[in-house]
Amino acid sequence: MVGRPPAPVRAQPPRHRRRAPPRPRRIGPTGTARPPLTELVDVGVRCVHSHGVLLDSVAASTPPRERAALDDTAIRLLDAAVPHVPDAGPPDPRLRLLAPHVLAPLRRTADPAAAAAALAVATRLATALHRTGDYLSAWETVRVAATLGERVLGPRDRLVLAAHSRTARALFRLGRFAQAQALYHRVQADQERLFGPDDPDTLDSCHGLQLVLHNLGRREEAGRLLRRTLAGRTRVLGPHHPLTLRSRSSLLATLPADELADEIDDATVLLRECEEHLGRHHTLTLGTRHNYARALHDLGRFDTADEHANLVVDEYRRRFGPDHPLTLAAEHLHADILASLGHLDPAITLMTAVLTKRETALGADHPFTTAGLDFLNELRERAATLRPRHD
Repeated sequence: MVGRPPAPVRAQPPRHRRRAPPRPRRIGPTGTARPPLTELVDVGVRCVHSHGVLLDSVAASTPPRERAALDDTAIRLLDAAVPHVPDAGPPDPRLRLLAPHVLAPLRRTADPAAAAAALAVATRLATALHRTGDYLSAWETVRVAATLGERVLGPRDRLVLAAHSRTARALFRLGRFAQAQALYHRVQADQERLFGPDDPDTLDSCHGLQLVLHNLGRREEAGRLLRRTLAGRTRVLGPHHPLTLRSRSSLLATLPADELADEIDDATVLLRECEEHLGRHHTLTLGTRHNYARALHDLGRFDTADEHANLVVDEYRRRFGPDHPLTLAAEHLHADILASLGHLDPAITLMTAVLTKRETALGADHPFTTAGLDFLNELRERAATLRPRHD
């Protein structure tokens, strides 16, 4: 059931745009004098839409003890509806429909156990939204959930801090690097003080923070933090845990070329280990191949980099669709490799398409968009210098 939609978000960052969800299409009987309070609609999936007035009146007339039972039932149903291990994938309109229902128990409850259960589901839902590329919905959902959960559970609660960490991750993907850095620093410091430097939640925030620092140009600091994260995950989770493998893979995208030369043989081993422990088509294996292609390019091994980049682009397009942020990132890399091989016209064509999609999805002033525009202009200038001039 679709309840009252979330309140308009006035703080929505202007640089990030997303397609508006399709207008609800009424598929029930029409011709009534006033809109029905409940109707069957199609918003990409068939569901029941009830007016907020109806839902509020039902909630107000329900005795508190029964309301708690209803909230508990709702949380269990939502827990079953949200993927327990969210993976990257194409947009899923059903996920966004769940957001107001996940937040509703958090708005009402004062019971710590109910708040903890609802916050855990809300954070997992935000993770699922994030991994479909819907960063704005992920940010809206987890930001509100963290605030509501903190009201009941307190600022030092593990689930509250994990929700704030997920908020920082969404801010990073929205291009709000300074805000993401500040929030990550605060959360990571609290987690380290409360749970220890090798706690998995602390290390997760460390991993996210190094991504932000790298994109802010603080690459040495990011590299040190990533190595610390990798060492901690290896000790706590083991060398072949997916999160440990992810940190090892991230090193390939972080190290400068002089250090990559010493790591490239290990990268070949890492790719084989990902295939062995996770499978050839696992999202993390594909991400490792992506980073491996980037490392090969940075070391000047353009032909081999092109082979791996082609594999990643084809698989991303098939699994996630042509507009997913992971697909666009892989295409950006492939355009860079094509240009290094001297294929400037195909590189320009590919990068033009990437830039158009990023402008639509992220906005023209998002750092990833502006970086793509700078690269495209560089390609065009290089191509212009190679074209023959006619006097």
